This record gives sequence, structure tokens and C-alpha cells, in this order.
Amino acid sequence: MPASFFFLLLCVVPVHAESPTVIVADYVISPSVLQPGDVGTITATIRNTAASANIKENTGILTGGTFENTKVTDIGINIESVQLESSDVEVISGNYKRIGAIGPGQSISITFLIRAPAKDGIYFPEIWIDVTGGQSVRQPVPVNVNTQIALLKKPALTAIKTVPDGVNPGDDISAQLVLRNDGLSRADQITVNVNSASPSLTQKTSSTYNVGSLLRGENATLNMVFSTDKKAPLGINRVLFAISYVSPDGTTITQSEVLGIHVKGKAKIGIASVSLDPVRIKKGDPVSLIIRLENTGTANADSVKASIDIPMSGGKDAYVGKIEPNNDAPAVFALQAGNPGTYPYTLTMRYEDDYGVQTQTETLQVTVMDGDSTGLIVAILLILIIGGGGGYWYFVVRKKGSSDA
Repeated sequence: MPASFFFLLLCVVPVHAESPTVIVADYVISPSVLQPGDVGTITATIRNTAASANIKENTGILTGGTFENTKVTDIGINIESVQLESSDVEVISGNYKRIGAIGPGQSISITFLIRAPAKDGIYFPEIWIDVTGGQSVRQPVPVNVNTQIALLKKPALTAIKTVPDGVNPGDDISAQLVLRNDGLSRADQITVNVNSASPSLTQKTSSTYNVGSLLRGENATLNMVFSTDKKAPLGINRVLFAISYVSPDGTTITQSEVLGIHVKGKAKIGIASVSLDPVRIKKGDPVSLIIRLENTGTANADSVKASIDIPMSGGKDAYVGKIEPNNDAPAVFALQAGNPGTYPYTLTMRYEDDYGVQTQTETLQVTVMDGDSTGLIVAILLILIIGGGGGYWYFVVRKKGSSDA
């Protein structure tokens, strides 16, 4: 059994969403001020920043371009190790391996046992987090050893961006930006400026959002709508977010975020023309039916197939192949005409584009004439007889009458 068969039995298709990452969302040092040589603890809260991240796990055998079964699974982020590193603070216990996965929005607490240095001061041991895939986090944590300095906790904004998998050139697209304060204090005067980096992409909603304040753990949701030009280039078009906020000490903090909008072409198949040979079909005639299919969309239509349910014998399926935008191609059917009459039939067109397998249908009709020519022969004979009788009267009877007179 080929390996490709097993690949079809399990295919994972990601939904476009913010990639999950981890942060040190909070920490507690006990006691808050250590004396030289004292033993204390650092308890860190590690959080998966993804609000929701799912994959569609298609299981089953591929049938007609779709899978028989679909399963939706949360994407967790797998933490390989968490450790505390410092050249000043002695780490008595601070190395954790194979912690495992945490799901979107979930958090875990890790506690380190430390011993304070012999000298007074502020020290910054680092929490190192390594996750599967090569990502890593390095978060310094201030440890106060017998000083009168108050350590100021600061806010930290996490931007969670959600956008559909793709947009067709000329269509509108909705996006969502969620700002969440994962820091340790309130963020004030939060402002978001939106600026498209592509001339083919413009925002229909506001370009500036004044969010106000977010307490620790709070979030704000911004819904946006963008319009695309019909000639927008295919690929990733970027939207830039400039986020600024003020921390409790009056410091203005700015950060930049990028939203990628995937512009994907969409094929659109229609009928350009229908032709029959012969034009007038009679019962029993061999018939060549040619239906030209045209692509009026913005992307290639791949693996184009056409089928008809016409009440005639012969080949009723045609493989057309690829049709590029603003081009057409013929679907040819070789048939045998049946009984006389007018018959409606359905043309089904199947093709693939960047959005998957598409299907369109059109209703057409064909007329089969009676193939018996007896009536036509009788009519021709009657015409000849009538014509002959009229000629005989005109040239013989009429002239003879004129002579007698």
C-alpha cells in the first residue's frame, strides 16, 4: 500500500489564527525583600497567549476532493524546559524538563528555590522557557536583597490578531484585534493606529482607536473591515498597527504589530458557447456536442471537469484541464441521438482553485427531430403532381380552347 494512501488518511489543515506563544504573565517573590544569604522562592505564571487556535484534522479517504470525516483540535504549545539562570543569585532548585503542552489561554505555575547573594542590591535572574519548534523566552525577574528600592511592575500588551484564511480581489474582509494586558499593572492612554502597507488595501473602519485603560488581565476587542482592489496583487498584503500606551511611571511605550491579509484569486467558470454538429439533430444521428467553458475569475481553474445528464447514449463526461483567467476551453461530448423531442439537461462543472473544490451547474436543452423522411417525400410528390397538372392546363387545355375560338 503506497505511503500517499496513509497521507490521505490523516491530513491536517491549519486555520488561519494567531500563532501560540508563551509569556511570563506574572511572578511572585517570597519574601518580597530578602536578606543576604536568605532562602526564598520565585513563583512564575507561564501562559499560552493564544486566545483560540484550532486545526481541522481531516480523517478518512479522499473522495471527490473532500474528506469523509472532519475533526477539530486545539493547538497546544509544548514546553520542553523551564529553568532559572543567574550568575549572582544561587538557584537551589530551578530546572524543569518535559513539562508538556498547555492549551490556548491556559497557564501553569513554576516555583524556583533561590538563595540571596551576600551583598545588598537588585539582582535579575532570568527565567528561560524553551518550547518545541525552536522558540524560546528569556524573562528577567528582579530580586530585591535588602534595599529600600520599590520595584515598579509594568503593563505588557499582547496583540491577538484574527483574519479569514483569504480574500478574493475586490471583496471586503473583516479582521479582529484583541489587546490583552498580560503585564503586572494597568496600561493607560492606549491608542492603536492602523496603516495599510499596500495601496490595494484600504480600511473602511477607523484608522485610529482610542482604547483608554486596561487593568491587569483585561482585554479590548477592535473589529475592523478592509476593502481590496480588484487588481490587488495575489499574496500577503500587510496592515501595520502602531500601539502606544502609558505605564504607571508615566513612560510611553510603543510597539508595532503586523497583520497579514492573504489575497487569493478565485476562479469562476461559465458557459461561453454551445454548438452541435449536426445543427439539426435527427433520430439516430451521431452528435458532437461542444460546450466552451470560460474562466471570468481572478485565478486559475485547475482540474476542470464537465458532465451532462443528457438523455442520449455516449460519453457524458469530459476532462478539460486548466483554464486560466480570461480564457476558455472546450468540453467535447460524442453522443448518439435518441427519440425525437425536446430534452432539458444539466451541465455540471467541477474545478479547483485556492479556496478548494468548486461546483457549478447550468440547465440547457437539446431538440431531436423525427428522422423519418416519408412525409417529406409525399409532400414533394404532391407538389410535383400539382405543378404538373397546372402546367398541363396552362399549355395544353388553355391553348386548345383558344384555337377553337
